[in-house]
Amino acid sequence: MNELPSQGKSNGFLEGLIELFAGFEDYRSPYAPTIQPPEELLNELVQNASFKSGLISATCSLPPGPLGILSILPELLMVYRIQGHLIMDIAALYGKEVQVTKELLLYCLFKHGGAHVFRKIIEESSFKILIRPTTVKVFQTVLEKLGIMISKTIIRKQFARWVPIGGAVVTGTFAYYDTKRVGKTAMDLFSKEIHADEIKEMLESQ
Repeated sequence: MNELPSQGKSNGFLEGLIELFAGFEDYRSPYAPTIQPPEELLNELVQNASFKSGLISATCSLPPGPLGILSILPELLMVYRIQGHLIMDIAALYGKEVQVTKELLLYCLFKHGGAHVFRKIIEESSFKILIRPTTVKVFQTVLEKLGIMISKTIIRKQFARWVPIGGAVVTGTFAYYDTKRVGKTAMDLFSKEIHADEIKEMLESQ
């Protein structure tokens, strides 16, 4: 059975996303932790990242038709790179950069669109975040569910590429507010205590 175009593109995007996360391991935030991260600086970081994401998304959406469709995956990866660096910078300001894992990065990036995807690996309460250890199988399941979400995003962007100017405005605006939501999620998350469920991790490794 042949793979649907959107599915193939989402799979290709997931491969690029995994490579992108590998690159985040080498990223070092220029920000140092403070006793209480200044709200003005946090808001400025989120605003700047949101503007960059919106500008990139709108610019990539300007070429109409097939040429514009070819720019969808590079656009998504560039936007997620900006959002990933934003998450790392916010974590650094809270003094929790070393606690950032691929699970937390994905959680910050996609929680607002699919919190249910992370139900088995991340538990969030009013005061703390509990990270459960993930097996390769569990993490693959999370990626597959994200792939479905990404397929829908790609389809929406395909339609937008056929609407000159207006499509660029729509995709740019969406990327702008999407990045704002990512920033808010990261600030809410890293303002809490983060705990790893080490007991379960030990049991699963046996």
